[in-house]
Amino acid sequence: FLKMKDIQVEHFNSEKNQYLSDRLFNPPLHVQDELSQMIMLIKKNSKKRNVVDFGSGNGRLTIPLLKEGFSVISVDISNKSLLNLHHNAVKIKKQKKLKTRLSLPENSNVICGTDILHHVNLKNYFPLFYQSLSKDGFLIFSEPNILNIGWSLFISLFLDWKIEKGIIYINYFNLKKQLKLAGFKDIKIIGLFLFPPMLFNKIVFLRKLNLFLGNVPILKLFAFRYIITASK
Repeated sequence: FLKMKDIQVEHFNSEKNQYLSDRLFNPPLHVQDELSQMIMLIKKNSKKRNVVDFGSGNGRLTIPLLKEGFSVISVDISNKSLLNLHHNAVKIKKQKKLKTRLSLPENSNVICGTDILHHVNLKNYFPLFYQSLSKDGFLIFSEPNILNIGWSLFISLFLDWKIEKGIIYINYFNLKKQLKLAGFKDIKIIGLFLFPPMLFNKIVFLRKLNLFLGNVPILKLFAFRYIITASK
């Protein structure tokens, strides 16, 4: 039997399981909402323009960061994803701002990522992030929330529970608990959308309402996505 890491490498080395190239350069509106909020928070919490994108894949977050003028160290277990990421950076003429690695660098100012925490063991990786950050380092991730029923349906219909099973640990209470245990402070979990946002992209009012409802107290427990931030 393959170890879980080997299964994940095999899975993400396949281009069919990497982020679609057309969405990298022209994200749908709900992805633009998500990424723009992340980039805004990075700018707000860090004066430096260099970040680490953990679990970067072929560039879902790295490409927008490069477009915004950041220098990015992209970390991933998949060499093929990182190779495709380099090609994507060349397409926007930002390859000089990009470095790729298979492991986390030390003394990072910002560690960020999207759709990656449910693929790792939080009890191991939150302490590793803490150790890898600089003294005033900042953590920010965007993740699907298991308590939103939309994800269970989506995974059951279109994805593989063997790969996505870590999503069961991505909920408001466990995220806060594990971050505190790792030593983080100023922990904030922002709810992003209440209902699957792709359903409302064509109606501006409903799109904005859905975005707002996702962060309303109590309702945020069931938000479609979370943006998780914390400081060292």
